[in-house]
Amino acid sequence: MSTFTIRFWGTRGSVPAPLVGADVRSKVRENIIMYRDAIRRKGLDLLTTQQIEEFLDQQPFDAVSTYGGNTSCVEVLHRDGHRFVFDMGTGVRELGNALIKEMFERKGLSISFLLSHIHWDHIQGLSFFSPLYVNKNTGIENKWTFYGGTNWQKTAEVCLAGQMDPPTFPVSWKEIEKITASIKCIDVYDMAHFYLAVMSGLTLRCRKLNHPQETYGWRIEPSEGPVIAYTTDNEPFDPAIPDPRLLALAKNADVWITDCQYTKDQYNGMYSIPHHGWGHSYPEAVAATAVQAGVKHVVLFHHDPASTDSAITSMQYHTQKLVKNYGGTTTVTAAYEGLSIEI
Repeated sequence: MSTFTIRFWGTRGSVPAPLVGADVRSKVRENIIMYRDAIRRKGLDLLTTQQIEEFLDQQPFDAVSTYGGNTSCVEVLHRDGHRFVFDMGTGVRELGNALIKEMFERKGLSISFLLSHIHWDHIQGLSFFSPLYVNKNTGIENKWTFYGGTNWQKTAEVCLAGQMDPPTFPVSWKEIEKITASIKCIDVYDMAHFYLAVMSGLTLRCRKLNHPQETYGWRIEPSEGPVIAYTTDNEPFDPAIPDPRLLALAKNADVWITDCQYTKDQYNGMYSIPHHGWGHSYPEAVAATAVQAGVKHVVLFHHDPASTDSAITSMQYHTQKLVKNYGGTTTVTAAYEGLSIEI
């Protein structure tokens, strides 16, 4: 049995970026053309349903699917049943909908929300997380624990409440507190760690990252077993020399989920404005850190809202090539909504 199941519910950075009609039409058109050519090659008038599915399976991911448009949200389910959620971007809405059945069956959910920071793309889905509105008087004992930074000008609790309080949202945080069985907010700081003895000796560790305003990366580390690291929104100081804090989080990780928003040319402003100081990374820096940290599997995350599906695929291929050039063996995947990884 796997120790962890990791599911991606939101993979974009900065702002939601849903596919528009022209994007869908383009994908359909390209696949119709390829479908027509496949029929001609086979000398057939019509392909069977099975042949169509086989044909689609042979196409590149970005030709028949999408990496998604929701902002940051990654679920980590431990085999003991406890659930961690990295960030609460718009992807957390879909996660909440998926958990409704389990919530009623178990008479409640227990979730630890591990926040990187409170820029909108990392918290704006909280208000639409449907289990948040289930009243404890119905017999549902939901327990929410929010881990967040101490120097956000305000506490994590005040920041989360602020985005929901009227007039910005019709349901206040005080109302949520009244109807929920348990809500806790725990302050974090650089090098903080939390030992969860009841969860098979799991330790949560966090380090401060290089991003405008206080931002944290996380590491979930069991006493025995696979390690998960999550470091979204981090800008490299030097692409060849990884930040020691980043290395500490990613060291020998089985899965490292990390920011890779730009190409290096985009970062340096080759074709538009430079993105220095914006707090995001690129393939050269990610590959160097993955190899030096001995990461088994790196998952590129926090895709730029302007990046097309094909551009993200190209970034994945480029990062994988860089890993090989640097002498590493790390597997590289680009995160997409619906991706599930078991370790």
